[in-house]
Amino acid sequence: MTQQEFEKIWHDNKDYVECHTSGSTGLPKEIRLSKEYMRESAGRTNVFFRIDEASRLHTCLDFRYIASMMMTVRSDEAGCKLTSEHPSSRPLGAIAKDERIDLLSVVPAQMEWILDSIERWSGIRNILVGGSSIPSLLRRRIILSGYNVWESYGMTETASHIALRKVDDEEGPFRTLEGITVDINREGCLIVNMPDGKSLTTTDLAELYGSREFRILGRADHTIISGGIKIRPEELESRLGPFIAYDYCLSSVPDRKWGERVVMVVEASGENIDKDLLRASVEVRLRQYRKILELGVKSPKEVMIVSSLPRTRKGTVDRMELRRQLHGE
Repeated sequence: MTQQEFEKIWHDNKDYVECHTSGSTGLPKEIRLSKEYMRESAGRTNVFFRIDEASRLHTCLDFRYIASMMMTVRSDEAGCKLTSEHPSSRPLGAIAKDERIDLLSVVPAQMEWILDSIERWSGIRNILVGGSSIPSLLRRRIILSGYNVWESYGMTETASHIALRKVDDEEGPFRTLEGITVDINREGCLIVNMPDGKSLTTTDLAELYGSREFRILGRADHTIISGGIKIRPEELESRLGPFIAYDYCLSSVPDRKWGERVVMVVEASGENIDKDLLRASVEVRLRQYRKILELGVKSPKEVMIVSSLPRTRKGTVDRMELRRQLHGE
């Protein structure tokens, strides 16, 4: 779908928009969002980034999904200009280096390309990165780049992001936009409380820092249970940070004694890797984190080398598919 095609949908006589979820955690599904709900979301973002009629927005994303749809709504609400381009892994090819953009919307892979470019785009005021979490190596590059980059948390059901955090050295918690609060349920999953009184329970495990700040620990459906201990692979991976030079994923294989045991699956086709040395290095790295050891979480029992990891439609590792493969399901 193009920008022009979505603009026709946005300005038709229906009071809702049909959207599709991204499919990052399963098959994409169709949902309906009221246009008023989307306008309210756009208004919160415009206030945060100080978007007004003099601003310019630009998106490098697909208009079939909520991220680019909401860029249209934001520009419509503010009365400002929106430009777009066909989604690719090499964005901004037609944008001059000093051309002004007040809010740019990209995914992590596109942010990589922007940082790989020899020259800076000096006219970009804010960059909004969404679609998936930002890998540790990319986070470090962003910090060193000097770009003003914001990481988003949200989903199609909430009409894009409900919380933002600046990509900086602190890697602090997400903070919700005005009027939105959060809570957790008994399982530790995040509950999003919208200004209209409705609540949405997610499958993301979270740690709260008050009613408007939180940190994501991982997904409940990614939890590994080994010997009765709940292990959150995303949290372990965040502790390893840029220490691992390969694409990898912590997952599990069946174990007759413990139920599951943690393994590290490394994507490294044709490379000679000392698996024992890598596993020992990871174990040393994890020993530095007292909290993890207090929880009984141990390092991976095995390193597995594969030519390629399964990926979602967004290009991130498909943890559920990898688990199915390792468990023979």
